[in-house]
Amino acid sequence: MAEMTQNQMFNLLLADIAMAAAISTAGSSFAAPPDYTPGAIRDSWLAGGCDEVLKRRVLSLANAGVASLQGVDAEQLLRAARQYGVPIDGVLADRIVEFFTDKRQALLRFRR
Repeated sequence: MAEMTQNQMFNLLLADIAMAAAISTAGSSFAAPPDYTPGAIRDSWLAGGCDEVLKRRVLSLANAGVASLQGVDAEQLLRAARQYGVPIDGVLADRIVEFFTDKRQALLRFRR
């Protein structure tokens, strides 16, 4: 399998944080795998066979969560990652925040 791009990795990390928060909010549970890879929380929970209504609810919450996480600062991102067991350190949090800030700025320049 080809190595993940930065875009893929950062989006999967945010998706896992948002998914973990959504799962908890919906009253379900998850376990971060010990051999974590980006996307593992989302994939393992969806493969767990929950009912379709719960899946739709969690996915809706998680999608909103990803959009929200794309606009937070590194400290908030790091705090959320730690809360849900997603292994992000301060350096990676800074890189993720910079990546999404640069994307927003590029979009704003394009729209002018």
